[in-house]
Amino acid sequence: MIFLFYFTLFISAFLLFWVQLMVAKMILPLLGGAPSVWNTCLFFFQAALLLGYGYSHLTTSWFSVRRQAIIHSILLLLPLGFLPISVAKSWVPPQEANPISWLLALLLLSVGLPFFVVATSAPLVQKWFADTGHPASSDPYFLYTASNLGSMLGVLSYPILIEPNFSLTQQSWLWAIAYGLLALSTLVCAVFLWRSPEEGNRTSPQPTTNKIPLSFPAWRGWGADKDNSEEEELNNLAENSKFINPNSFLPPTIQQKTQWVLLSFLPSSLLLGVTTYLTTDIAAIPLLWAIPLAIYLLTFILTFARKPRLPHNLFGAILPVFLAILTILFLIQVMQPIWVLFPLHLLGFFVAACVFHGELARSRPSTKYLTNFYLWISVGGVLGGLFNAIAAPLLFQSVLEYPLIMILSLLLWQTPKDADDSLSSLQRRFTFPISLGLLIGTLLVGFSGNHLTSNLIGNFLAFSLLIIIFYSFNLHPIRLIIGLFLIFFISQFSIGSLGGILDTERSFFGVYRVLNDRRGDYHSLLHGTILHGKQSLTPERRHEPLTYFHPTGPIGQLFKSFNTNKHPSRVAVLGLGVGTLAAYSEPEQQWTFYEIDPTVEKLARDTRYFTFLQDSKAPLSVVLGDARSRFSEASDNTYNLIFMDAFSSDSVPIHLITREAIQLYLSKLTQDGLIVINISNRFLNLEPVLGALAQDLGLSTLRQREVNISEYEREIGKSPSHWVLFARNERDFGNLINDSRWQPIPQTKQVPVWTDDFSNIFRVLRAFGA
Repeated sequence: MIFLFYFTLFISAFLLFWVQLMVAKMILPLLGGAPSVWNTCLFFFQAALLLGYGYSHLTTSWFSVRRQAIIHSILLLLPLGFLPISVAKSWVPPQEANPISWLLALLLLSVGLPFFVVATSAPLVQKWFADTGHPASSDPYFLYTASNLGSMLGVLSYPILIEPNFSLTQQSWLWAIAYGLLALSTLVCAVFLWRSPEEGNRTSPQPTTNKIPLSFPAWRGWGADKDNSEEEELNNLAENSKFINPNSFLPPTIQQKTQWVLLSFLPSSLLLGVTTYLTTDIAAIPLLWAIPLAIYLLTFILTFARKPRLPHNLFGAILPVFLAILTILFLIQVMQPIWVLFPLHLLGFFVAACVFHGELARSRPSTKYLTNFYLWISVGGVLGGLFNAIAAPLLFQSVLEYPLIMILSLLLWQTPKDADDSLSSLQRRFTFPISLGLLIGTLLVGFSGNHLTSNLIGNFLAFSLLIIIFYSFNLHPIRLIIGLFLIFFISQFSIGSLGGILDTERSFFGVYRVLNDRRGDYHSLLHGTILHGKQSLTPERRHEPLTYFHPTGPIGQLFKSFNTNKHPSRVAVLGLGVGTLAAYSEPEQQWTFYEIDPTVEKLARDTRYFTFLQDSKAPLSVVLGDARSRFSEASDNTYNLIFMDAFSSDSVPIHLITREAIQLYLSKLTQDGLIVINISNRFLNLEPVLGALAQDLGLSTLRQREVNISEYEREIGKSPSHWVLFARNERDFGNLINDSRWQPIPQTKQVPVWTDDFSNIFRVLRAFGA
């Protein structure tokens, strides 16, 4: 019977996270693949999970468990009308407004009911098991490991097994079939519940004088014999009593519920914080979003295991050091080397999540309050998502929520006052004060009074969280004072390793910084660590295109080839940047830029920073919105030249290089026109993908990857680049067909054709920075 309940929880959790990644893949292309899209999706799923836990708690409180099982059996049938899951193609994201509300509404209509029903399984099935009378039913929390194991495998198997082998349509049907299996196994669990003795007809375990049951089975092996002697039970209890909360059989107080919320809020916020930071400021590596989530779920598995093996006190002792170091690295903007920073941030997140989830496991109540416990844990998770996905982009100009939560985590964690072991002493006497000293020293060095009025609402929110933590965990007043100091000073920190920051803007799509580059007389626009454009401030070089578009690079060669041929009269550019390509414009032309983020246009048009758009020789316009959806509005056979410049950022909008996308571009292209695609990317090799598309559509190709550029070229603003040209006929390439630097893409059958329904990022990953 245990296996049945274990399997039901496992498959429900597997489906829960499979559908998250599947639906996110359906939606991400519509919004450019920004980290905020995933964070908003994750917030929605956390909110739906909270509703599922709330349903489980309320229905088991209002009805008997057996009657509730009948109600739930009916509820299981409702999602069948919404399967297979799909995203409404008629929904178009708003062109200029923040798309968060649009995205949440789309998620609600597309996957809301199926996800809600699956989300009820974890607390509900455990509650049913607790009422079966099984020898292990007095402490069913070990089943939570099955739920989290299923969650983690769902996260990891999607990019490795499911996505590479099945189209989205096939995935949706497979998910629907798996949901049927879940419904069937849940109904069988209900049958076991109905056939088990009523609670009044069996003997309930009696607590001892210290409120711990004499026969506490949570720490026995899964195959333990229910007829074990009382002596064995006492030995087990003595061995593991340090993990048991003596007050677990008392009704949870308001303070305890608040502690549960905070202990789940902090890891949830850190999850989104570290994900946003790593995928924005370090490197937007595809699939990276799944790694922090898998670590987050792993910590639940380890801390809620029947016999936790984690060195909880050791983790608690070293946690302040990790949090202080990571906060300092964030503040001084250390972004290299990646192979050190990635594991360091992920390891710090793992330790923090283990500590706080370990405290949750130690404070778990008896089965009478099981659904209540999971409900409050879910509230904390939702608040973490709300803080990071919704509030933070509106309150902070950078990813400031990440170091703020690390500061609050450092201040919250304290060893018990009566603990006298060496690790607790180490934390109290050394790691905590040393960590605080390092933080305070760094903040004092980097303090700037130029931003006293910035982040006021964000600081107020952080102060409020600190005060709630202070009263909930009965912290020493000195921690409150230090916390207020740290929060204020961290928002005024101004040391940066990238040069003088002239402007910082944050939108739904990321954080942009305009820099006065110290390595030369340039203004640069960065999205995280990705350079989106650069312009020289020297008057004689003001009109010179730089970075990927340098006159001596592939794009310069392309425009030079037009000097002996007819110039393209109408040019479309998908991706604005700072408008560098406008430097190649001619008076008789018409240029149209397509840009998804209004903030990018705002910065590109600000003549204090960049003047490429203002200096354009040709009339130009900027069309806001998703490039593919807005491009479809253009007339057929309009453009002689179409630039795809959406890939200089390492976060790739896949929907712009599918068969359907290329067919759309061809319909807008004149018969002898060219499609020019920038696939410069540190982490993906997209050339085989484009080669497969060209073969499928019968197109001619040329490619050039300019990797080795001299130090002098770097100093004058040139960047390595990788470009691909598409044409209906190779004669349309003009003189470039005889240029040895340009070669056709070799034919290959190793990469399948990407479509709107199928793509496989995993197969085109490079090694880090290769």
